[in-house]
Amino acid sequence: MMKNILACFTLLAASGLAADEFTEALDAARQAYQSDEIQVAAEELAYASQLLQRMKTERFAQALPEPLEGWTREISTEEGASMGMFGGGGVAAKANYSGEPGSFEISIMADNPAMMSMLGMFSNPQMLASMGDVVRINRQTFVKKDDELTGVIGGRVLLQASGGAPMEDIVAHVEAMDFGAVSQR
Repeated sequence: MMKNILACFTLLAASGLAADEFTEALDAARQAYQSDEIQVAAEELAYASQLLQRMKTERFAQALPEPLEGWTREISTEEGASMGMFGGGGVAAKANYSGEPGSFEISIMADNPAMMSMLGMFSNPQMLASMGDVVRINRQTFVKKDDELTGVIGGRVLLQASGGAPMEDIVAHVEAMDFGAVSQR
């Protein structure tokens, strides 16, 4: 099994898609494995896996919308680093938007087993209606309740937007998102 894992990571590294730190970790894992230092090889592979997770999270964050005119945006990928605590993985990112009328946050999370039950709720029209006002944005269904907008994009990405800004400004930012790109990341 260790040979299969090493072979997969080696193919990734050889494809040129990997960053230097990633390939260094793979090389160290291979060298440790060849020296029969199995624990060291496992640690290096775990580190390489963490680097890949970080790369996935950074790419995922690129799907957050640019700030509209009069707004600023600050992106955070801290949530992506801690996804393991919430049911075994996934990616997450959020952005805080600030402007004259207030501030709000858009967060996106995908591929986390703990959110599977929430994904099911968003495929049930009766459940949605009981959760708040149903709103369609770019052919996607969201629930608007108080100052929060929640929806599922592409059947795997949970989007939540909330804050003290007017809802029309929050919706305008969500409308500016490329949902196809969000669900592909």
